[in-house]
Amino acid sequence: MANKSILSCITHILSVFCIVFSGIFGIICFSLFTNATENGFLHDNSEVLTTVFNAVITVLTALSIVFLRSKYKLLAKLLIVAIVVVCSAVAFLYVLKSSGFFDKITSVEAFREYVESFGKFAVLQFIFIQFLQVVVLPIPSFITMAAGVLMFGAFKGALFSCIGIITGSIVAFKIGRVFGYKAVKWLIGEKALNKGLKIVEGKDKLLFTFMFLFPCFPDDLMCFAAGITKLDAKFFTIMIYITRTVAIFTSAYSLNNQLIPYDTWWGILLWVLFFIFTLSAAYFIYKKGNTKTKACKNRNI
Repeated sequence: MANKSILSCITHILSVFCIVFSGIFGIICFSLFTNATENGFLHDNSEVLTTVFNAVITVLTALSIVFLRSKYKLLAKLLIVAIVVVCSAVAFLYVLKSSGFFDKITSVEAFREYVESFGKFAVLQFIFIQFLQVVVLPIPSFITMAAGVLMFGAFKGALFSCIGIITGSIVAFKIGRVFGYKAVKWLIGEKALNKGLKIVEGKDKLLFTFMFLFPCFPDDLMCFAAGITKLDAKFFTIMIYITRTVAIFTSAYSLNNQLIPYDTWWGILLWVLFFIFTLSAAYFIYKKGNTKTKACKNRNI
């Protein structure tokens, strides 16, 4: 009993240390990030923003420590997640800012020049960035895809994008499966998580396939989300190869204005109808998918 009490005390001390360290780390990184910004809103209001950020992180850190040993453990966990996510994001932004990366992705042309600066390794760099774009980088996919089409043409741009994006999608799924389930289970409890998973069970294959196939869904985030569900890894891998290949090649040739044109009234109308159809079908699948799946099972389909 005494050993259990000592272990609990040590665990609590380590938890407090990690929370405080995360807060201090975030405060330092935010200060460095604002100092690295040479112009704009962040630069003009750096002192005020730094003071506010420091105050918010300090309050969140203090509250999470207080709630950690109380009946509000769920709230403490939410605060800890918020601190870790915010501080990690600030650190990541500082690394990108200090490397000058943000200055090179302000437009399609700027991104194109950045990739082409790698010379004979431009293709590898482009594939690597497409991989990172799925997993960590907050880069609009339109910029990377458009730059790829301009540099390599529609076919090669799509092919190189497929290599990076599909690989990134599978890695994101694995991250979601390894860390996502455990993180969510730690946050809300295994019982609540399994209850939530049952809501999409039976319709997850159909729903994810449809959403990955069409470009108006946050497909990068869905890779992580799919890892948390009970979706079979083999099915996900096959599905992602098919759906993302179709979606990427369609996007590449659309950007090249070789499919449905953007510069005609009927082309714009077709794209509007396409998006309306996509959203409507996704809603139908979500609402009726479970019913359809049960009906197929009953008929031994």
